Amino acid sequence: MEARFYKNKETNEVILSLEEINDEKYLLLKANDTDAALEKHVPEVTVEGNHVHAVVGSVIHPMTEAHHIAFLCLVTDQKAEMKKLDHTGKPEADFVLADGEKPLAVYEFCNLHGLWKKEL
Repeated sequence: MEARFYKNKETNEVILSLEEINDEKYLLLKANDTDAALEKHVPEVTVEGNHVHAVVGSVIHPMTEAHHIAFLCLVTDQKAEMKKLDHTGKPEADFVLADGEKPLAVYEFCNLHGLWKKEL
């Protein structure tokens, strides 16, 4: 399963699509394509049984209104699940896998530095 993230050029909203979008108002985002600190942007992921915990950065990413992680997204062999984050919270999320489901990647979106991905 391939997840694609697009940014609406008019509203700056980021959406997840499992299909290609051919619309000029959407820009396809590329992961890990920004010159920014890797240690603050690449998700750190632990998988224990059916539980997946993702936190942004080996050095925890700041969470302020001006600079924050907008969402984390887990992509598996069965689905993609996005969790929106509030700038007043922590840059982390928990996900639950179904029996037999395999995690493939975790994405995060920084409002200043773009999309980042950790392959699992």
